[in-house]
Amino acid sequence: MTKLQRIRTVLSALVMFLCCGVIVRWPDEGFFLILAIVCVSTLVRGLSALVYYVTMAKHMVGGKLQLYKGIILMDIGLFFTTLEDVPTIYLVLYLAIGNLLAGVINILHALETRKMESGAWKLNMTASLVNIISGIACLLCVSIQLVPVYIYAAGLFYTACLRIVSAFRRSAIVYIS
Repeated sequence: MTKLQRIRTVLSALVMFLCCGVIVRWPDEGFFLILAIVCVSTLVRGLSALVYYVTMAKHMVGGKLQLYKGIILMDIGLFFTTLEDVPTIYLVLYLAIGNLLAGVINILHALETRKMESGAWKLNMTASLVNIISGIACLLCVSIQLVPVYIYAAGLFYTACLRIVSAFRRSAIVYIS
């Protein structure tokens, strides 16, 4: 990880801490802030995947995967912009299912990393288990209005802590001779 990437990772973690504090401070408006966070983050990730495809990935093997990823993320981000007037129970269900899917995908990624004998698989497995537990907790507490807001805030806090840890972790350099 370069110094600029480390700085960007720490700054994004600080923004996550700020959003977490705002969500905890004003939990009644927490659903709309969560919706804005999910909407903006998926739109930015989708746009960056599309820019990456246009600039570099279209000349690479398997580069179309970035195009598909960008289109799907942009579509999800645009979908979340339409959920403003939908009852909050549907938003909670979408977020819980999203956490469950992200947790399952991260478990598969961690198992693949473990097969390659990398040391970071334990942290990935822990993060994925936290995603799955928070998704299940949101589904169990869907009838109580503020519990999913606090669960999302706790997950956001945990993700920010993981980003700071990953920013200051030494990265391995592979030399090819």
